Amino acid sequence: MKKTRIYFADLTHNGLVLSSNVFPLSIGLVAAYLLEKKPDEIDVELFKYPEDLSAALDTNVPDIVGFANYSWNFDISRQYAKAIKKHWPNTVVVFGGPNYGLSDEEIDQFWNVNTDLDFYVAREGEEAFVRLLDNLVEVDFDINLIKSEKRDIGNVHYKVGNEVVQGAMLPRLNLEEVPSPYLMGLMDKFFDENLGPMIHTTRGCPFKCAFCTEGSKYYNVVSQRQDQLEKELHYISERVKGPRDLYISDANFGMFKQDYDKARIIADCQEKYSYPKYVHVSTGKNQKERVVDIVKTLNGAVSMAASLQSTDPTVLENVSRSNISVEKLSEAGKMANTSNTGTYSELILGLPGDSVAAHKQSLRDTVEMGFDNIRMYQLIMLPQTALNTPDNRKLYNMKTKHRIMPRSFGRYEVAGEVFSSVESEEILVSNSTLPFEDYIACRELDLTIEILHNGKVFAEIQGLCKALGLSWFDFIIRFYEGRRGYSEEITAMYDDFRTGTSVRLWNDVDSLSDHVRENIDELLEDERGTNEMSTGKATSFFLLLDEMNKVLFDLMKVWLKELGRLDDLMEAYIDDLERFSLMRKHRLLSSEDEEVDHFSFDMVAVEDKSFQVLPEHVHVGELSQFVISHLPHQRELIGSYASEFGDTFDGLGKMLMRYPHIHRLFRKPVAV
Repeated sequence: MKKTRIYFADLTHNGLVLSSNVFPLSIGLVAAYLLEKKPDEIDVELFKYPEDLSAALDTNVPDIVGFANYSWNFDISRQYAKAIKKHWPNTVVVFGGPNYGLSDEEIDQFWNVNTDLDFYVAREGEEAFVRLLDNLVEVDFDINLIKSEKRDIGNVHYKVGNEVVQGAMLPRLNLEEVPSPYLMGLMDKFFDENLGPMIHTTRGCPFKCAFCTEGSKYYNVVSQRQDQLEKELHYISERVKGPRDLYISDANFGMFKQDYDKARIIADCQEKYSYPKYVHVSTGKNQKERVVDIVKTLNGAVSMAASLQSTDPTVLENVSRSNISVEKLSEAGKMANTSNTGTYSELILGLPGDSVAAHKQSLRDTVEMGFDNIRMYQLIMLPQTALNTPDNRKLYNMKTKHRIMPRSFGRYEVAGEVFSSVESEEILVSNSTLPFEDYIACRELDLTIEILHNGKVFAEIQGLCKALGLSWFDFIIRFYEGRRGYSEEITAMYDDFRTGTSVRLWNDVDSLSDHVRENIDELLEDERGTNEMSTGKATSFFLLLDEMNKVLFDLMKVWLKELGRLDDLMEAYIDDLERFSLMRKHRLLSSEDEEVDHFSFDMVAVEDKSFQVLPEHVHVGELSQFVISHLPHQRELIGSYASEFGDTFDGLGKMLMRYPHIHRLFRKPVAV
């Protein structure tokens, strides 16, 4: 019996740097389930890199190609689908994933535009793909016969004439029914120097957030996966070659009792393999005491999340977040900050009811709650979300534009034909309470938070503010309000950011795609990339650090002078702190650099206390010599991140944005 050859692809763009640098877990789970059900009937291969899929298509034409459809790889997948249908029309093309609407209007629009695919697997894909394969084999891959009979295939959609046939909704799977693609060897090919392993321990989310694809009723039942996890994590830990990071796709890690055992397994791997160094995961929105308890066991590898989105009661009510306690999230952040555990919060600009005042207050609240990092997003109009409906768009007067998704474009070749591809996303730029100009002002404030607060880049001033009983956020606002008056270079940085935020936008996907195709060479040669937030942060840190450092410390002196708190000792301390701040950070990736200088204050004690000290408590009375250099473990981390992100400006920006504890790489002082 001839086996059915199936390719599954979860593609990443690689025009400048990888747009998605994680293992293709979703297709791995579908393939593993399929192989368990039909081990003697199919051959399966998984693909992440476009060039690997192109080479495989030239060598062995598959019977079926299944593409994982996310916002970051939709266009490249449909470009491949178009090429496959042109050169190998008998190959069945299947898409599946969350980047697909659920309303009839969205579904009709999708099929009217995307004519080069045969089937779409909506919602969960494992059992649906088995049923689709059974039907294809039964009719000897005669797609037209399936369509003429309008067969009901669970979770599978396809178009017949002007009608989209939608298979009945299948019941949700228990995750324990899905075998591990790692333990089956399906993921072995992805253990390279570039990709980070991803695992899946729960599926679903109990919350109904209107901006999230998991907010629909279908995903509100949560299933757990526990039995294979220990073997799986040890399997991964023994083989990982690239980044020492682990990605967990759970929506609420640490919120469930079962997560205690999961954390124990991860901690065991850390002890045995020194892996993972960092775990990327969204922690739970409720049960915060349990979440804190769990993440504290992971040696600082997990950042404690408080996904607030906004602290404004009206905004939270509008997006169905009123069942999540802002106070509880705040308490949890403060609890986590008592240990080595990092913390972060998430805010979304432009939710219904948002305004300059509301957004500014949300930023103030999260900064003053003590979160290390604040991830500030724009509202993206995602398929399968309650906000992305005609009624809500009209109700809140939501105006949108399309932008290039960061790093998600490139030039590719299939069957000797070269094509360009770009991913885009539709973002909100104004609503009934947030005019466009206010939206731009909020984005510039977000950039300021990113530069000054995130990663504790200027912890020296932040710590001094706390020691003096002053508001760190008020200091940030002082800098923000004068941002175009310090220097031409800082002004240019903000002007460039404003251009990226307000001008590099398109009214529709087609005009954006046309622009990219016409300018693909320029885009691929521009090492600055298309992420204005990342570019702004990299500019401030790698190009303008000396200038930013001087401006900020001068601003601190001015503020203290206004308050009558700048005596000679304080001024001397700020001068020493300014020099020390620069020595810790400049030429950060030159791990062998060593600085020697003299200070009138005990810089070891200052740094040990996170700069939350008064000068009189650390004044040594005479100049003391200090060596400021990287420690061995810092050099190791710098080497691994330099390898992962490269030396392009876009790669450096991605490193600053992706690595939330950049301050852990800053040089340390030693008294001599």
